[in-house]
Amino acid sequence: MSNAYIQEHIQYRYLFSRVLAGLVALGIGHGTVVGQWPQWGGPDRNFTIKTAELAPEWPATGPKVLWQRTLGTGYSAAVVDDGKLFTMYRKSKQDVYEYTIALDAATGQTLWQKRNMAAVPRETADHGKEFSGPNATPLIVGDRLYTLGRNAALNCYNKSDGKILWHKKLKREFGAQIETCGYSCSPINYGNAIIVPVGRDESGKREGESLLAFEQDTGDIVWKSQTFKICHASPILIKVGGEDQYVLCTKEGVIGVNPSDGELLWELAIPEEQFQGAFTSPVWDGIDTLYCASREYGFGIKLSRSEGKTVPEQLWSSRSTPLGMGTPVLVGDMLVGARRGTTLDTPVIGVDLKTGERLWHKRVFPQAVTLGAGGKLIILDYQGNLGLATATREDMTVHSQCQVTEQWSFTVPTLVGATLYVRDEKQIMALDLGRS
Repeated sequence: MSNAYIQEHIQYRYLFSRVLAGLVALGIGHGTVVGQWPQWGGPDRNFTIKTAELAPEWPATGPKVLWQRTLGTGYSAAVVDDGKLFTMYRKSKQDVYEYTIALDAATGQTLWQKRNMAAVPRETADHGKEFSGPNATPLIVGDRLYTLGRNAALNCYNKSDGKILWHKKLKREFGAQIETCGYSCSPINYGNAIIVPVGRDESGKREGESLLAFEQDTGDIVWKSQTFKICHASPILIKVGGEDQYVLCTKEGVIGVNPSDGELLWELAIPEEQFQGAFTSPVWDGIDTLYCASREYGFGIKLSRSEGKTVPEQLWSSRSTPLGMGTPVLVGDMLVGARRGTTLDTPVIGVDLKTGERLWHKRVFPQAVTLGAGGKLIILDYQGNLGLATATREDMTVHSQCQVTEQWSFTVPTLVGATLYVRDEKQIMALDLGRS
């Protein structure tokens, strides 16, 4: 999920084989190296990792705290590789600067920090000021770190020392569309390019420039294409019939694009009354079915091949299954995530991916975000309650739960091995979820 949804809603590897498996799952290649948790959603961008290192339950006092420290406000998730953790924050909601910070993943000590001007516009509505970001999650590619701030400033840093290698002001240079709570789409890499949706500004004059690909080393334009308005949702990469596709929710529906050149491969329009924009990333089952969620509806979409082309078909839509609090995780053929709602008391729900049928719901974790790990679910709700659970089509069983942070824990955690990195509006911490 894009954490900016919550903002609007409340007011509103080790071995080569493991790396290769991650590349195949992402449908990417061309020398790209996948790290431990290098991007939004983890190695495969689906908030799920394979691990056998987790303890089956925790002590009553909760998992061991390895370290914790003050950070600041913001909704950027942590990315981790080579023993370093990277994220973004503001020192306060009123701060005119955003900070990109590198921490020692084992100790939490600061390795380097850079600041960028990212003032919240005075004309922004109250909830835009209250939830001022930053929202997007950084991206690690090799020895570089890419970040996108609230004001759609794209920066490329040297991962080791924070030296800025190039930057682009997407609003000024390309008319990037910035929502009330700020820009939110987390970048993605393909081949030698960083692909970024910029949408259209209010003038709507920039035809064919809503999607941009930048050369990773220099920031030069590789290609630009399409015309659409963006949502808060971050894109994914999938493979359909052997073809790599970049999939993105726009304000009009869902599109699939060739990540090599920006060519439109398919699009599925969804009526405006149902699809007022998406906040969570699409979920792909690796075979033929996508799940997307808008503010009010959940959608199942089948992608089939005919005469060498991808053909989208809406399988179902349901107003009872908009799993929009965080990108849901896939457990077999079942989606597990938190339902979007108009109150803070929203349940975790199991949904059949193929039919949209609601299988069960639990009100144990309000406004929760989820991770899948080794057949288990790690759940964090907005009150800072952390849970370990197992989900089947019949029910969800909670094995352990405890309070680990204060309220307003809306950022999805990051899991590397058995270490879970969690942040709220004030601090960040590392927890040991491993077997003792």
